[in-house]
Amino acid sequence: MTTFSIATSSLDNPSSARHAVEWAIEHGFDGVEFNAPDIVLSDLSSDDRQFLVAMANSHGLRYTHHFPPSATPGSHDDARRESDLKMLIDEIKASSEVGVEVIVIHPGKLHVNGLKPEDISEPDRAVSLSHFVDFMKAAAPVAGDAGVVIGAENMHYIPGWLIRKHSELADAVDAIDSPAVGITFDVGHAWGSGGISEGIRILGDRIRHVQVHDARGPEGAGNVKDQHLEIGTGLIDFGPIGDLVKSNGFICTLETSGFRDDREALAIRSLDLLQKMWG
Repeated sequence: MTTFSIATSSLDNPSSARHAVEWAIEHGFDGVEFNAPDIVLSDLSSDDRQFLVAMANSHGLRYTHHFPPSATPGSHDDARRESDLKMLIDEIKASSEVGVEVIVIHPGKLHVNGLKPEDISEPDRAVSLSHFVDFMKAAAPVAGDAGVVIGAENMHYIPGWLIRKHSELADAVDAIDSPAVGITFDVGHAWGSGGISEGIRILGDRIRHVQVHDARGPEGAGNVKDQHLEIGTGLIDFGPIGDLVKSNGFICTLETSGFRDDREALAIRSLDLLQKMWG
């Protein structure tokens, strides 16, 4: 059976881990993805952590965690990278305590002090890629000891972002060379940048976790505005995703915030439609 998880960013109270878990149980979800910065696992109280563990044990919930999207693991600023790495290590340790299986991280935007991300040169982007690989190599042993996988998420392959095509993400993960580091495959991002089928083909067995939302707009543009839509309201064919998820036992996280006020209702409708499509 497919494990459907709900991202806390898709809920009306995105800063409460307890609300997310209770809501997931009430509405038939099998797990929760805790999204930072609204939820930082290392900041949770001991009581909240014990609650998450108890609910996972009693209801069979599976957890993932999303590291803050503002992180820049490829930054040219040493202090900024070191700060992000410290926080990641803290979150990995907290993730292990509550049973999180995957902690998602964006390779992020380019960051060179004094420059706009989209103005950064290709040589500087190459340096940033090296920084990203070293950053992940430093975190990988901690994740391995904690039993947590770090999932590097495919983002929009547009100017200003560190990773610009599926093969670059695959090469980066291969260079990190750790069983504790894989890929979180974001279906909507892949549809808008690089293609879903190409993403599955190129990223292959590096994929360890899947995020789903619908999307529309010009394919290849990576538009943020037309992402994170209710399933069935965009242009994505979810058949191949069902095959990928079901054949590998991945947690499939719904990220259907849609930037709307009725986020919880569209998440429930999206779950129902995916269950019908995928059996």
